[in-house]
Amino acid sequence: MTERERALGRPMSRRELLRTAGRGSMYLGAMAFLAACGVQAERRPRQRLEELPPESGELNMANWPLYIDKSGGRSPTLISFREETGIDISYKTVINDNEEFFGTIREPLSQGEPTGWDIIVVTDWLVAKMIDLGYAERLHHDRLPTATENLADKFRDPWYDPGNAHSFPWAAGITGIGYDISATGREITSVQDLLDPEFEGRVGMFSEMRDTFGLVLLSLGVEPQDATVEDVEKAQQLLIDNRGNFRDFYGNEYTDQLGAGNLALSMAWSGDIFALSLDNPDLRFVIPEEGGMAWTDNMVIPAGAENPTDAHAFIDYVYQPRIATNITEWVWYESPVDGVQELVQEDIAGGGPRYLRELAESELVFPTEDTLAQLHPYKRLDLEEEEVWNDLFQEVVQG
Repeated sequence: MTERERALGRPMSRRELLRTAGRGSMYLGAMAFLAACGVQAERRPRQRLEELPPESGELNMANWPLYIDKSGGRSPTLISFREETGIDISYKTVINDNEEFFGTIREPLSQGEPTGWDIIVVTDWLVAKMIDLGYAERLHHDRLPTATENLADKFRDPWYDPGNAHSFPWAAGITGIGYDISATGREITSVQDLLDPEFEGRVGMFSEMRDTFGLVLLSLGVEPQDATVEDVEKAQQLLIDNRGNFRDFYGNEYTDQLGAGNLALSMAWSGDIFALSLDNPDLRFVIPEEGGMAWTDNMVIPAGAENPTDAHAFIDYVYQPRIATNITEWVWYESPVDGVQELVQEDIAGGGPRYLRELAESELVFPTEDTLAQLHPYKRLDLEEEEVWNDLFQEVVQG
C-alpha cells in the first residue's frame, strides 16, 4: 500500500482506479460519437430562468471518474454538502469522453426535454458548443456569492463563456505526453517522438479529436486556434502516414495501457501521470517543446434542468477554498479557486502526507507564467467546421 493510500484510507491505488475507469471508454465513445452525428443539431432560444424555484432537496450530477476527493470509497465533499445543505446529491461518474457523453444528452436537449442531469462537467469547447446551441442555462450570479468571490482571475471571462455566464470551472489541465522512461530509454521532449519509428506499435494517441489534431498542428508550426481546414488536412496526412506507429487511439484507458507496459509513450493528461507516477516513478509527463493544449472542465446546468436551484447551491459550495483544496489534493489538477496552493502548504506544515509537497511545487497543478506560455487553447469551431474536422479525424482513427 502506498503512502497516499494509507493517508486517504482506501484499499485501491489510484493507478488501479484509473485503469478500471478507462476500460471500454474508447469503444463507448466511438459508438456515442457516431450516434451523436446522426442527431440534427437544433438551436434553441438562450436559456435563463428569470426566477429560480425553491430548492427541491435533490440534485443529479454527472462528472468524470476520479475527479472528486475520496476516503474509504466515499467523498467527504459530497457527505459534507448533504449534511450542510440537506440536498440529496446523486453523483455519477458517467463521463469518459466529451463526445460520448454529449451523444447521450443531445437529443433531449434538442427536443427541449430534461436530460436527467442538473450539473454536468464538460470541457471548455463543449461548453461553447452548448451555449451556441442554447443548451446551457444562464447562471444567477447572485446565488453564487462564494464562487464569484473566490474564482481566480485567470478563469474569469473565458473565451468559451464570456463573463462566466453559463459555467464555472471545476478544474484545469494540460494535454501533453506521458512516458515510461524505462521503456523509452531516454527523455521524451517532442511531438515528433510520437512519430519516431523506434517506438513503432508502442505509442498511444487520443480519441479526443481536438487534442490529437492540436498537438500535431503545433508540431507543424500552426497555432490550433488559427488552423484552417488545409492545416488540418496536413495534420491528418501526417497521422495517416504514421498510423503504424500507434498502438491505438484511446480515451481514459490509455492509463491502463501505459501502466501495463503496452505503451512506451502516449498523449496524456497531466493529472493522470502525476498520480500514476506516485506508484511508478518511471512514469513522467512533459509538455512537448512545440507546446501543449490547455483545457478547462466546467460545471454547466443543462437547459431544462429539473433542480437548478440545488445546482447553484453545489457550485457555490465547492468554491469554498477548504473544500476546493480537499478536492485538489486528491485529483491533482489545477483548481480555479483562489488560495488553494497556500492551503496545501498549510497542510504540509501541519504534518500532512509527503506527497503534498510534490503537489504544492508542481508547475502542472499550479502553472507558472513560463508554463502557461507553453500552452495553447482549442479552436472554437462552428458546427460546419466541427463536422469537417470530425470527418477528417474519423478517417485517421478508423484507418
